[in-house]
Amino acid sequence: MMLYERNGWNPRADVYRCAGGWLVKVELAGVAEEDLRVEVQGDNLIVEGRRRDLCIDEAREYLSMEISYDWFRRVIRLPGHAAATRMHYRDGMLMIYLHDTE
Repeated sequence: MMLYERNGWNPRADVYRCAGGWLVKVELAGVAEEDLRVEVQGDNLIVEGRRRDLCIDEAREYLSMEISYDWFRRVIRLPGHAAATRMHYRDGMLMIYLHDTE
């Protein structure tokens, strides 16, 4: 069973079991690749970073704001130890491939 720890704004994630490991897809629309950090600590996959609001202007007033900006941290607990083997970031979707280490 997957356990999710949530802090700040929470990007959505899909977790797939694959032969010999995992694929984790994280939805990060509007987050620049240089503002991302991915780390594996034991059985925790940690994805953190920042989505910046590029349209801030003191002369602007807003009618509605539904998009979350600022820092985020998402911890996805896997049911075993894993190591990241490769990552791919395209069109706001981060795909992390992990292999089992146990």
